[in-house]
Amino acid sequence: MKKVNKKIVLFLLLLAGSQAFPQSYAYKVKYGMVPAGSAELVHTVENGILRSYLSIESSPWLSNLWTLSDSIISIYRLESGKLLKHTKAIHEGSYHRNYDVNFNDSDTIQVNGKDQVLENQDIMDIPSLLYDLSLTKFSNGDTLNYHIWDGRSHGELSLLVELIGKPSILKPFSESGWRLTPLSSSRKSRENNIKLTMLYSISYPHSPLRIEIDTKYGNVIMRLDDS
Repeated sequence: MKKVNKKIVLFLLLLAGSQAFPQSYAYKVKYGMVPAGSAELVHTVENGILRSYLSIESSPWLSNLWTLSDSIISIYRLESGKLLKHTKAIHEGSYHRNYDVNFNDSDTIQVNGKDQVLENQDIMDIPSLLYDLSLTKFSNGDTLNYHIWDGRSHGELSLLVELIGKPSILKPFSESGWRLTPLSSSRKSRENNIKLTMLYSISYPHSPLRIEIDTKYGNVIMRLDDS
């Protein structure tokens, strides 16, 4: 399978100079077949700095039973491919965690004010990854490799790129686009039988059409709201 540099097209945004370049996506969230809430993804580029915001909120009826309110704010320098700041808030039922992470020019970072060593800071988080993917020139069978920060830890992520077909007379409601499926998984994801799939539009720049997480507890789907 072909390997592609994850930064191939990030530099294109620098050609826009200092002008802000906002991208905003709204999603409907389902748990199985039941509407469960909404999600929002916003990117803004200014002076070579990417600022991203990703949030997911449970619907009012679900909040009466179980509250979901997660968000990530990230700041990422495009030219150097360097994550500058990552702020994550997790509120799921009675589970609450907050992470405020600052990345330095040295090999140290601060997580909630405490220093940690992170020698390899060629790293992204989920919002900056989603932006990077929207500007990546995909080819069927590509393998894309990333170093990802999530909350208080980091890991490697490899994605397989597959082109899936367009709707036809026999399959009028089938989706078309670039399907991205991880080739690697963490111990936690294996323990919970988690499977992650992302679907990006064929058109360029690509729009993140769907994010689907299949677990042993149920199926969660974030689908772009085109209403």
